[in-house]
Amino acid sequence: MSQTELNRVLVLQRVVDGQLSVQEAALIMGISERHVWRLKARLKSFGPAALAHGNRGRKPAHAIPDDIRRQVVELAQTKYRRCNYTFLSELLGEHEGIFLSPSSVSRILKSAGIPSPRKHRPPKPHRRRPRKPQAGMLVQIDGSPHDWLEGRGPKLTLLLALDDATGQILAALFRQAEDFEGYRQLLYDLVTHHGIPMAVYSDRHTLFFPPKKPDNHLSLEEQLLGQKQPLTQIGRILNELGIQHIPALSPQAKGRIERSFETLQERLVVELRLAGAKNCEEANRVLHRGFIERYNARFAVPPADALSAFRPVPSHLRLEHIFCWKEYRTLNPGYTVQYAGKTYQVLTPQGSPIIPLRSVVEVHRLPDSRLYVAWNGYIYPLKLLEQNLNHKKVTLPRVDPTTSEKPDSALPRKPAPDHPWRKPWKVPRPNLNTLTNSLTSFT
Repeated sequence: MSQTELNRVLVLQRVVDGQLSVQEAALIMGISERHVWRLKARLKSFGPAALAHGNRGRKPAHAIPDDIRRQVVELAQTKYRRCNYTFLSELLGEHEGIFLSPSSVSRILKSAGIPSPRKHRPPKPHRRRPRKPQAGMLVQIDGSPHDWLEGRGPKLTLLLALDDATGQILAALFRQAEDFEGYRQLLYDLVTHHGIPMAVYSDRHTLFFPPKKPDNHLSLEEQLLGQKQPLTQIGRILNELGIQHIPALSPQAKGRIERSFETLQERLVVELRLAGAKNCEEANRVLHRGFIERYNARFAVPPADALSAFRPVPSHLRLEHIFCWKEYRTLNPGYTVQYAGKTYQVLTPQGSPIIPLRSVVEVHRLPDSRLYVAWNGYIYPLKLLEQNLNHKKVTLPRVDPTTSEKPDSALPRKPAPDHPWRKPWKVPRPNLNTLTNSLTSFT
């Protein structure tokens, strides 16, 4: 019996002996008079043991069965290892049909000596930047290299575009590393599915901003086009779409996307493990088949202003000629340009103006390797020139280094130091002053 129940036995015994009234006993024990009469009758009939609750020692009807507890402990150590308590409770209900609250999962695992893999450090005083009021006002983009496949395949980098107002994943994909093609595809998916955002927030990676060097100056073609500072290919795409590009000076400045990467490294790793993904293609398949939707439904928040700040893509923009690789070239006589060591001829479509010679043109290399030339808003196709020189390939005979014999055919020779070709072609003129002084001294 508990100490409270023992105290009640003493008070009720005094009531039975007539030393206390029922009203006084109710006031002392802090219960109602009706309950005092009930306890008094139970004490008379069954003794002091009757004051204990009838369910004491019994297993509660809503208690978690032992086999379920053992199953949860086994799954937490094998199939769902390194999952925090909240995520584990969600996975148990979704895949195993075991519906337990995070607190119940926490009690089961702690009693089995399995701590949470997530370390809860004391919060640091930090003034959070308020979210943007509208979706599309600021989009954070970044990449996270991590062992997403847990050794089943190569290490991948997750590229992510996150809305600052809602925390919603707008676009995401796996790549082998952070490269131009990955961010090109990420921004293309962002613009085609949601629209053009007002600003993009990124780190100072060389894919976004060129490195600061003393010799980092504009090329002649860029100077002729009136550019004031060099742009990377990603910076050029954002500039052509009218998107403000804001650099972050530290990882803490873009903490929302960094926090999202922390959550994804806990949850997405388990999803990839359950799907058995072993390469980049399978990882992207898992990412785009329901995971992003479940993540947004779980973690996204509604914006303060329901009006979206995303701009629709103008009808006159040809996105395939914006999301491409561009370089400047000069139009040579014959309407040819040099690109990647090859010569291409510019074809003028009907209705397009003729490009003046020596003009600076843009060479567009599309993702499918097609090449075009752009000038004053017009697009011109290119034709590869086949240069058949009909020169026979000359093969020189091999010289055996172990013998000093010369081959039959003549080989290029290095002239000797006293060869006539090495002598100056101008005959030195005599010094008349020196010659006159010599004759005078002789006479």
